[in-house]
Amino acid sequence: MKKSSAFAGLFAGILALLTFSCESLDGLVQAPTAEVKSVSIAGVDLDGISFNCNYAVKNPYGVSISLKNISMDVDCDNKKITSASTRNGLNLNAQSTTTNTATFKVPYTAILDLAKSYVSSKTLPFNIDGSITIDTSRIPAMAALGTTSLTLPIKTNFEVPVFKPTLSVANFKVKMPSFNEILNQLKGGLGLIKATQIATKLISGEKLTADILDGIAMDIDFTFDLNVGNEGAADWNFKINECAINTKTGSIADVGPVSKNTTVSSKKSTVPMKATLNTIEAGAFIIQLLNKSGENPTFSLNSALTFPDTSYAKNIPLNYSVEIPLSSIAR
Repeated sequence: MKKSSAFAGLFAGILALLTFSCESLDGLVQAPTAEVKSVSIAGVDLDGISFNCNYAVKNPYGVSISLKNISMDVDCDNKKITSASTRNGLNLNAQSTTTNTATFKVPYTAILDLAKSYVSSKTLPFNIDGSITIDTSRIPAMAALGTTSLTLPIKTNFEVPVFKPTLSVANFKVKMPSFNEILNQLKGGLGLIKATQIATKLISGEKLTADILDGIAMDIDFTFDLNVGNEGAADWNFKINECAINTKTGSIADVGPVSKNTTVSSKKSTVPMKATLNTIEAGAFIIQLLNKSGENPTFSLNSALTFPDTSYAKNIPLNYSVEIPLSSIAR
């Protein structure tokens, strides 16, 4: 009888402890938390705007745990536009807060389509609604209840500028010096007859031999227009940083605006560009331009964007590269 009574008392005690643990787990064990710290623009290209969602997860436990999954839906007007997700790989150190970044891209097609419902709006209200799942299998109290994971909600809102950049180049031209300017530059070193022959060939438009500029030092301007535009309503500043004319062997010449103004803020603008080519350094390329033959060069642009009416950082990078058809070059 005594043994039976003792066993019954022990069983009742264990049952009470388990019941207490189940009902009071939240009060005894602080739950992890997750929050979005900020949303920033990571970069822009000709397809869309890339964003960084910077979030933090707090692990209150005395042991490290890991992020099992993160899933975020990005929407506007209850329309899902895109999503961001990651799996595994992030360790959450014991009793600390860990930060990480999820990246997603909003295409311009979606931005301009949504903007039709917001007449004259310069930005659109977007939302992030998702969850973070963490692996809690190393937490004894959780494991005792058969729970090996915990899902935490995560949400925020942010603004997207109504914006789509357009970039193009046109009106390529080799600006040759006049006949007399070429003659005056050459006759001192080549003599009048030889200088006259070369000047005539350079000006005539006839096909040139590869060696015609050998030993000749002369600058020739290559000009074109850079067309810059914004199809959206957002205010913007477009800044030209670096430009170059490139071939497969590397950069041939630096390019820059004809004027000193390197910033565009209007909806549409044409920026006259110029590269000064020296016959000693780029003689073979100049012959290609004048003969309109050979491999097409490329124009590369490194620029920066700022949206003054938003809280986003200034000088967001935008890179652009396009092939220049030699057949389109005028003289």
